[in-house]
Amino acid sequence: MTPQLSASEARVLAALVEKSVATPQYYPMTVNAIMLAANQKSSRNPVMALTEGEVGAALHALEQHRLVARDDFGGRVPKWRHHVHNQLLLKAPVMAVLATLMLRGPQTLSELRANAAPLGGPPEIEGVTAALQDLADRAQPLAVLLPRAAGQSSSRYAHTLCGAPEVAAAQIAAPPGEAAPRLSLAELAERLQALEARVAELEGRLPQ
Repeated sequence: MTPQLSASEARVLAALVEKSVATPQYYPMTVNAIMLAANQKSSRNPVMALTEGEVGAALHALEQHRLVARDDFGGRVPKWRHHVHNQLLLKAPVMAVLATLMLRGPQTLSELRANAAPLGGPPEIEGVTAALQDLADRAQPLAVLLPRAAGQSSSRYAHTLCGAPEVAAAQIAAPPGEAAPRLSLAELAERLQALEARVAELEGRLPQ
């Protein structure tokens, strides 16, 4: 069963995943290093200000879920490593997409492709879509497609490790009394790309 995490636990876990790929020479990490990574002002949404005590408490909670473990070998200061790939059965590209959602909040397909790439995420939109489908198709979904909000040109995706997002159902609006069709993430993403291409084509016909 996939555990439900607090915001601080999700941030600490995702920071460990990020740094294990981005700066492997400094991994596993001390509590202080994890705190600095969790509280970064860049590539974080929301920006947090966790204390060392809060990070320590989050690590111990994650340890109970077997998502992290202490690595005391070869040093006096305890260090920590994550076990996300083993516990949640995630391949590296899928784990990169999930960690990006945990660090940066809801993302569009294009944002995920760009932001997950440094963590080993898929280089193409199709790969990102497949990773999201993997996360969504589980008995306990780890990601959902959010309905497009007013003023947004593209739909966004969110993780569910902290519970369901404020708007958790990916449904297409239907007339009253008519059920919305149930589509997979891949189908929804394909429709979204087709619509964006059509908009770009129409804009190109406008007089300059």
